[in-house]
Amino acid sequence: MKVDAGSDTAFQRIWYHEAEDRCFALLPGMLAPPGEATYLQQPEGGAQLDLSLVIVTRNEEKHLARCFESVPFAGEVLVVDSGSTDSTIGIARTLGCRVMHHSFTDYSSQKQWALEQARYDWVLFLDADEYLDPDLSGAIRSLLLKGPDRDGYRLRFRMLYMGRLMRLGPWSGESHLRLIRKASASFSGSHVHEGLVLESGRPGILRKGHVVHESYEDLSEQIDKMRAYASMWARGEHSAGRRAGPSPMILRPLWRLFSSCILRGGILEGVPGLTASVVASFYVFLKWSMLREMTMRSNPGGEDRVR
Repeated sequence: MKVDAGSDTAFQRIWYHEAEDRCFALLPGMLAPPGEATYLQQPEGGAQLDLSLVIVTRNEEKHLARCFESVPFAGEVLVVDSGSTDSTIGIARTLGCRVMHHSFTDYSSQKQWALEQARYDWVLFLDADEYLDPDLSGAIRSLLLKGPDRDGYRLRFRMLYMGRLMRLGPWSGESHLRLIRKASASFSGSHVHEGLVLESGRPGILRKGHVVHESYEDLSEQIDKMRAYASMWARGEHSAGRRAGPSPMILRPLWRLFSSCILRGGILEGVPGLTASVVASFYVFLKWSMLREMTMRSNPGGEDRVR
């Protein structure tokens, strides 16, 4: 077995993942210095494909294994960590992931750096709290075996919220570009809402199966995340020169509530759908209120200017 991470004496043990017919070489100790991999996954039997699964992490011990196991055919699983203090790194090592460290500045820059480290031409991006359902996992594997005819593919999403797999509500119809040819795409966007963009052409869409996203353990965690995201969004927009008057604080949350609950059918999902719609509306109120506050502090007594 060829391993580019040191001599044979550096290894403590070999662990066989029989269910997926894999063999992994495991390194001991601590996280490698920035930019160095701690593990090299060694596929056997041709079961894996030339695909890099890339996962950006920080304190994702509860979710990482599920995400990893939903893509058993990936020839490389690259975990880019920004300083986890829980068991994320140890779990990644046990699973046989290639682990790298990169300091976090913003989501777009972090994921762009991770993309550049991927070894294979085709890359699948998942957050640690996301995983492929069996239908989508099979569809991606079949696509790669057949040979893709596009440089990128959008994947459909469903949110797992309050124990319910949501079909309607704020996230209905959601899809994102996540499966791409490495040389044909890059990350762009704000500090919070990053996204892959193809350099040319239109992406395809895989209509079979979904990426299941379980972003929040409970409402308390959701509100904490919303507060952090709203603050990041407001600071980024303010730094870019955007200012907010009072009207977006009122009109935008009302529209979000109406569109989520009525137009997108959130009310038909019962309590989870209604809760999701109200909380989504509150997030819109929060971020525009924060931007309004920054506007007033930077221009006290001045006229409102909205862009």
